[in-house]
Amino acid sequence: MSETSKHPTKTKVRGKKRGFFLRGIAVLLPTVLTVFIFTSIWHFVGRNVTGPINGVIYGVLEGNGMGWTVLGSMDIDPYAREFLAEEGLPPELADRLEEFGGLGSASFQAALTAWRLEQETFSRDLESLAIDSEKLRDAVVAEVHPAVGIVLSGILVLFLGYLASGFLGRGLIATFDRLLHRIPLVRTVYPYTKQLTEFFLSDNEFEFDTVVAAPYPADNIWAIGFVTGPGIKTMHEGLNGRFASVFIPTSPMPMTGFTVFIEESRLVPLDISVDEALRITVSAGVLVPSAQQVAALDERLRPAA
Repeated sequence: MSETSKHPTKTKVRGKKRGFFLRGIAVLLPTVLTVFIFTSIWHFVGRNVTGPINGVIYGVLEGNGMGWTVLGSMDIDPYAREFLAEEGLPPELADRLEEFGGLGSASFQAALTAWRLEQETFSRDLESLAIDSEKLRDAVVAEVHPAVGIVLSGILVLFLGYLASGFLGRGLIATFDRLLHRIPLVRTVYPYTKQLTEFFLSDNEFEFDTVVAAPYPADNIWAIGFVTGPGIKTMHEGLNGRFASVFIPTSPMPMTGFTVFIEESRLVPLDISVDEALRITVSAGVLVPSAQQVAALDERLRPAA
């Protein structure tokens, strides 16, 4: 007699525990993945968008006389003793430090101020002025929250959108496009990224909202696809018909797939949204919208009990 037949109760308990564990994973995983995705997006935006913008803001405040005036309104004095970089002092001051009576003495502060005024220009080089740039940056960040970069990013996008909607703005953008089209290497990438961006963000009526069933990869096999365009003129003329371009996403990663051209009359429009179509693709056909569900499988296709 086998070990399994000797202890059927233990086997059932072990199977139930495994089932509970898998159900727990199924409940927990969507939440974990959602948090992971949004956290990744947040870090990406902070590192590649708001981070550089904040860096420019901080650099402008710290690197010129006008910025120092703004810092003064925040009660931040770059010449304060707390920001002094002692290793950056000139030899004529560093060698006489004991003679002056230390860093906190009035005579040393007067000599330091006079030396700094001699070095000072509109553009402020913190190192040449014996200012600790890291300590000053910490003080500036404490007063100017990094969220300012997010706000300015949104304002910049809105401004560019407003500019692009006017006659002057469209002219400037067209000039900028022509310039990029003339730059070697850049012109091999920029036109296609612009075309792809315009496709996803355009306001035209013929867009990615059309979900169809397409005969792919064979006549008697059907796949979910997205109509992405009216096709190619040469193909229409050469094949004497209208062949729409269709994107066929792959499971379980719909970001990859195939671009095919299929005769429009052979495409079957589906009454489902793009989101629902993507869920069907990601789940390999398991997550079908309730309005599109079929009552049951054929008896021959049902799994054995």
